[in-house]
Amino acid sequence: RSLFRNTKTEKMKDKLAFGSAKWLWFGSLVFHWSLLIVLLRHLRFFLNPVPVVIQGMESLDSFLQIGVPLLYITDVLLVLALTYLFLRRVLLPQIKYISLAADYFPLFLLLGIAISGILMRYFLKVDVAGVKELTMNLVNFKPAIPADIGSIFYIHLFLICSLFVYFPFSKLMHGGGIFMSPTRNLANNSRIVRHINPWNYEVKTHSYAEYEDEYREKMRKVGLPLEKE
Repeated sequence: RSLFRNTKTEKMKDKLAFGSAKWLWFGSLVFHWSLLIVLLRHLRFFLNPVPVVIQGMESLDSFLQIGVPLLYITDVLLVLALTYLFLRRVLLPQIKYISLAADYFPLFLLLGIAISGILMRYFLKVDVAGVKELTMNLVNFKPAIPADIGSIFYIHLFLICSLFVYFPFSKLMHGGGIFMSPTRNLANNSRIVRHINPWNYEVKTHSYAEYEDEYREKMRKVGLPLEKE
């Protein structure tokens, strides 16, 4: 919802114009829903018998009936969404300039998990029965490693474990921050009541457009990206 609304402001003459990033909203939406469905699908490795709901979700995800084994739509959408989020950081100079290693690493980690999973399902065959046996043993705290599962599975498992360790200390915790967002915790009556902090003082604003107009030549000399040439 937040990405669908105002995410960019530009000064046009004496007025602020508000815009949105619908492609970012769409890419994020595709990524999060695809990841959720993939995670729910993976419950079949941890549950015996597999619930009917999970089986129905698998059938819907592969209803195009492409290939053997059947191609899951969310596998393709997940990789495409992550690729878009990565290219956005590489190709947009303003985003690239403020991007850090902490912005790229989660994308590479998630892409590694997705690609290794796709390789394991469609190209480098593994013993699925052995994988389920291993996961059930782990769930029951009785680890026993079956033979000949395949090295690609352990690569996939290592990347997932790395994600679990990295997750609490990374920007991926924005998911937990949703529950502490003031705009979601306060009363939703801003269209009826205008909330103004009594201690607010007058702030002299200086928009990015004005900042760029003031320092354009200096920014150009040091090679900083400019919105207006």
